[in-house]
Amino acid sequence: MEKINIEEELSLLLDKWSVNELEDVVITPKPFYSRLLTWVPTSQEHLQLAEQRMLKHLKTPYKKYHIPTGDNKINTIIMGQGPPLVLMHGYGGGIGLWIGNFDELAEHYTVYAFDLLGFGRSSRPLFTGKTAEEAESFFLDNFEAWRKNLNLNNFTLLGHSLGGYLSACYTLKNPEIVSQLILADPWGLPKKPKDTEANSRTSSIRWRIVTRMFSMLNSPLSALRMAGPYGPGLVSRFRPDLLAKWSSFFHDNRVSDYIYHLSAQNPSGELAFNQMAIPFGWAKNPLCDRLDKISQSIHVVFIYGNKSWMDFRQGLLLSKKIKNSQFVTIPGGHHVYIDNWKAFNKLVISAKNKGKLEELINNLSKDE
Repeated sequence: MEKINIEEELSLLLDKWSVNELEDVVITPKPFYSRLLTWVPTSQEHLQLAEQRMLKHLKTPYKKYHIPTGDNKINTIIMGQGPPLVLMHGYGGGIGLWIGNFDELAEHYTVYAFDLLGFGRSSRPLFTGKTAEEAESFFLDNFEAWRKNLNLNNFTLLGHSLGGYLSACYTLKNPEIVSQLILADPWGLPKKPKDTEANSRTSSIRWRIVTRMFSMLNSPLSALRMAGPYGPGLVSRFRPDLLAKWSSFFHDNRVSDYIYHLSAQNPSGELAFNQMAIPFGWAKNPLCDRLDKISQSIHVVFIYGNKSWMDFRQGLLLSKKIKNSQFVTIPGGHHVYIDNWKAFNKLVISAKNKGKLEELINNLSKDE
């Protein structure tokens, strides 16, 4: 497909890429006997409706697209005006989880958010790779095709968790394309400690549970699929803390509904992640060995939640090695973008000006 100038010609592609005509889909209830034969109560249509319910909160006009990337399509939302900002979600995530950030960021940026290949409402091709390098390429080659179709250049790339890892990997390979890299509680920075047994005794109970689940299943999300019709209730029952994070925006079940349908679809991206990870918290190719070699022309910002189960120390160490970088922790956990969405949005907006960002970081440090 030929290059597309987003500023002049994207509107001409609405008929080709737009999925607006799909957003009003109504699911016809299936007969009782048909529902009995469906062990996992989810589908792409259910996920579509769950995403639609999340996006109804938005005040900013937006466009939805399924951007073609060869044999696949990438679920994408675009809104706002200003310099381009690309949002890359974490493991098991989707564009709807940025609901606390979209409106405010769109006042200062043209925001591009998408579902990673193998996650959300993007295509979920079967991953058959056997190495961490093949897994990285699974995500990054597709992201590059997506970027080229939108003719995006000189943009800020913001990634959370797994999205942070992939954003950093992409930027290392394409320093001429990314102008700024914002890593929000990124996964995959430190090496796996040699004495993992001793380390596990001091880790949190939740972390040990997640690690044990990962070792028993091909992915933590498998538990929801195995639970069948009981799966939807498991999200709200076992992770009420996760749902409480969006309580400033919703007071119904739409977050748990969205998270369930994100997680219960056919596995694809999670299988690729398995090849990148040493169960569950460590990357086979950690960024601590690579990120300090990033081009000095790229401004790197590390944002951590001060109560996250991610170890911020490697990020702090890397920020000291990278000359053109800044580091900040703010009150919040791993999902820092929603735990403390007001401070997070201010940081991302201020990141356009390094001096203003440094001033804000100093002020936030005084408030802690």
